[in-house]
Amino acid sequence: MDELAGRDPIGEGLIFQYAYYASLTLSGAAFYLYLTHIFPTSSVGSVALLLAIVSLFPAFFSLGLQYGWQHFISYFIGQGKSGEVHGIIRQAIRTGLVLSAAAVIFLLASAHYISVLFFHTAAYTTLVFLLALDIPSAIMISILNGMMLGLQRFKTAGIIGMTYVVIVYGSSVVLLKASQSLNAVPIGWGIGYFIGVLMYYYELTKWPVKAQQKGIGLREVLKYSTPLYATGILSVGASYIDRLTVAFFKNLSSIGVYTLVLLIVSGVGLLSAPIGGVIFSKFSEFYAKKDNQMIREGVRISVNAASVLYIPAALGVSALAVPLLRVLGGPAYVIGSVPLAIILTVNALVIVGGPMGSALQGTRKTLIFVLSTSIALISNLVLSVLLIPSLSLTGAAIGYSSVGTVSFVVIFAYAWKSGVVKLDIRMLSRIWLSAIVMSALVYLFATVTGFSGILIPFYVIAGLVTYLLMLKATSALSETDKELLKRLIPGELGLLKAFVELL
Repeated sequence: MDELAGRDPIGEGLIFQYAYYASLTLSGAAFYLYLTHIFPTSSVGSVALLLAIVSLFPAFFSLGLQYGWQHFISYFIGQGKSGEVHGIIRQAIRTGLVLSAAAVIFLLASAHYISVLFFHTAAYTTLVFLLALDIPSAIMISILNGMMLGLQRFKTAGIIGMTYVVIVYGSSVVLLKASQSLNAVPIGWGIGYFIGVLMYYYELTKWPVKAQQKGIGLREVLKYSTPLYATGILSVGASYIDRLTVAFFKNLSSIGVYTLVLLIVSGVGLLSAPIGGVIFSKFSEFYAKKDNQMIREGVRISVNAASVLYIPAALGVSALAVPLLRVLGGPAYVIGSVPLAIILTVNALVIVGGPMGSALQGTRKTLIFVLSTSIALISNLVLSVLLIPSLSLTGAAIGYSSVGTVSFVVIFAYAWKSGVVKLDIRMLSRIWLSAIVMSALVYLFATVTGFSGILIPFYVIAGLVTYLLMLKATSALSETDKELLKRLIPGELGLLKAFVELL
C-alpha cells in the first residue's frame, strides 16, 4: 500500500484542527484568567511579555523553514514521490535541532538586556533565563507540526496539539499553586512543549527509513522559505509593535488589559485560523498537479467557510465587549472595550485575504509577503508611536488593525493579478447583512438590560438564533454549497449534516 495514501479527509482533518485551535485558545484564556484573579495586573503583564518573547524566538530562529518543508512535502505527495518526503523529514529534524541550540545560546546571552528593556528592571533576568526551557521545544514544535500538516495528517496533528497545549497550561497552574512564584510559568510551559515534541517525533519516526532518501537540497527549501521567513519576522514585529510600544510608553497594567483584549481577538480568530494550515497543504498539492481551477475553487470555498464563521462572531463579540471584559477580567479591564471592537471589526472586513495568501504561498508566489508585511510593520509602528501616548489602548488598537488592512490590500491586488481570486459576492454580501442585523439586535438587547454579565449566555443564544434565521431568510447558502458542506462533514456527525440542510 502506498505510504502517501494515508492522508486524512479534509472534513475530518478540519474538525481536529479546529479542536486543536480551540484547545490552544481556551486553555490559554483559562490560564490567563486564572492569573488575573491571583496576581495584580503588573504580574499578568509580565507573563504576557514572557509569552511574547516565546512567540518571537521561533519566528526569528526557525528561518521560516517550516513553511518550506510543509510545502515541499505536500508538493511531492502531489507528485507521488515518497523518497523525497522521507528525506525532507530527516533533514528537517536535524536542522531544527541546530536552530534550537542557536536560539538558546542567544537567549542566555541577551536575558539581562531583555529584562531591562521591556520589564524596566533587571529583576526579571532569572525569569527570562527560564525561557530556555521553552524556546527550543517551541521551535521544534513549529517545524514538526508543519511537517505533519505537509503529510496531510491533520487529525493526528490536531490530537497531538490538543494534548500538549493542555499539558503546557495545566502544568503551569499546578506549579503556580505549589510555589506561588512566576518562575513556575516558564517551567510549566517547558514541560508541555517538550512532551509535544516527543509526541510529534514519535509519529514522524513511524515512517520507515529507506536506503535511498533523496530529499531536497536545503538551499532549495531556503529559496522558497526566505521570503516567508522575512515575512514572519516582519509579521510578528508588526503584530507586537503596538504591545511593545504600550509597554514602553505606559505600564505593565496597561499591557495586562491590552493582552486580555488580544486574547479575546485570538479566541475569535480560531474560527478561521485552522482553515489556513489545511488549505495551504492542499494548494501545494494542486500546484504540483498544475490544477489551477481547483486552486481558484479552493479560494472560493475557504473564503466562504472563513467568512460564515468569523464575521458574525467578530461583530457579535464587538457588541458584547463591555460585559465580556467585565466578566473575564473585572471592572479595570472594561477600558479595553473600544479597542476590542475596533480590532474585531477591521479583522472581519479583511478575513477574505487569508485564503488568498494561502493560495499564493502554495503556488510559490512568496515575495509579495515581504512587501505586504514591511508596509504593515511601518504602518503599525508609525500609528502606535503617534497614537498610543494620547489615545492609549485605542491608539494601540488602531495600529494593530492597520496590520491586517495593509496586508490585505497588497495581497488582494497581487492575488487578483495572479489569477487565484474567486469570490462568491452573493454569499458574502448575505453573510454581512445577516451578521450586521444580528450584532445590532444583540447590542440593543445588551443596552436595554444594562450589559449584564449574567445575561451573556442569553445574548449569545439570541445572536446565534438571529444569525441563523437571517442566513435562512436570505438563502445565503446555495444548494451546491450545502452539498459540498455535507460531503466535508464526517459520517458520524450526521446531526450536523441535518443542520446544514436546514440552512
